[in-house]
Amino acid sequence: MKQASLVITIRDGKLLLGRKQGDPEIGAGTVNGPGGKREPVDLTMLDCALRETREELAIELDRANTKKVAIITFFAGGKPSFEVHFYRADRFSGEPRETEAMIPEWHPLGNIPYGRMLEADSHFFPRLLAGETFNANVYYREKAKGFEGIELFPFLDHD
Repeated sequence: MKQASLVITIRDGKLLLGRKQGDPEIGAGTVNGPGGKREPVDLTMLDCALRETREELAIELDRANTKKVAIITFFAGGKPSFEVHFYRADRFSGEPRETEAMIPEWHPLGNIPYGRMLEADSHFFPRLLAGETFNANVYYREKAKGFEGIELFPFLDHD
């Protein structure tokens, strides 16, 4: 099972998302927070989140204020496929800009574009935006397609 990170960045009542472009493994053309697979250079999942945000939106998150809020295991056809560590941040330096991976978009917290996100996102993103912490299993028929359900659990952190 692959490990990945995803960052939820909120500033002034708005959520920073990016439209995925290029050839991502999951979700081409959808919008989501910056994130991606853990690489050998990443000592921790937080390092992965910071690197991915830098690469995808050209901003530098404040490490001390970037907090893990969820760990979600995504299943495809009954088998675990990705374990994604979600982080929440509200401090960063630089201005988000388009990269090869993403085109930045700011969205008011009351108007999140769930119809442009992956199918399962509308089932857990509102909880993340409300400040909840949790672990979850998300079930798809195949990788990121055919949402079947979600199970929520108390938050237990591990790296």
